[in-house]
Amino acid sequence: MRTPTPNLKSLTRRTLTTASLAAALVTSACASTRAPEDSKKQDAAEPKAPAPAPKPEPKVEPEPPKDPRVLAESGLGVGGELKPFEIVNSETGERYCQICKFGASPKIMAVGALDDVDFHDDLQNLDAVVKKYNTERGDDALKAFGVVTVIRDGKSITPLQEREALLERVKQLRATLRVDIPIVVPALQEAGPNKAFDDYYNITKSRTVMFADGRNAVKFSAVAPPDLFKLNQAILEVVGATKPEPEPEPAGS
Repeated sequence: MRTPTPNLKSLTRRTLTTASLAAALVTSACASTRAPEDSKKQDAAEPKAPAPAPKPEPKVEPEPPKDPRVLAESGLGVGGELKPFEIVNSETGERYCQICKFGASPKIMAVGALDDVDFHDDLQNLDAVVKKYNTERGDDALKAFGVVTVIRDGKSITPLQEREALLERVKQLRATLRVDIPIVVPALQEAGPNKAFDDYYNITKSRTVMFADGRNAVKFSAVAPPDLFKLNQAILEVVGATKPEPEPEPAGS
């Protein structure tokens, strides 16, 4: 019996088909293996767009420092605080802080120009007020002092010229007015203006009167007060309306 002879054409066709399929599988596998590398190369070849520049932060302007003072038309207003400054006593020539020297006593500070005759009247009236309260309540019940300055262009300026002659005139004024309260002149600072007085106290007019309690808190402030009624009310609120009764002595003393 004869074995059938395979068809050569059919065999060749099947062989080619199998070979083509194997080649396709190899190509696909190679392509799959190279794909990530090719992608990286493509990414490297294409230039990347630059990252957007960061937006500048908005510039915040610092707030100007707040003025801690409580100001009036001239001088410090009610709720302000008397601060130390160095003076020269016209009577003795000493340099010291008058506010510090008065310590915890309530105090009146009157500021004016040397040639202002109405300021002279203020000093006499204030001297009388101090004597009244100290007579009734003791020597430390109330203090007062006058400060001589120069008002120029609406601002206090420490007198700089002819200081010796100025102090002599202030001394003579005190004798003429017959007052016991000190009349002083702001001391020079390094041969220049007394900034602790000129810059802080806001003196813009002669006859500026301020009254403060024992902690130097301003309770009354006025320019050229027509009378002393409101000042007297402020003083009474601080020192009391009546003279304190003396403490009883212990029994058997």
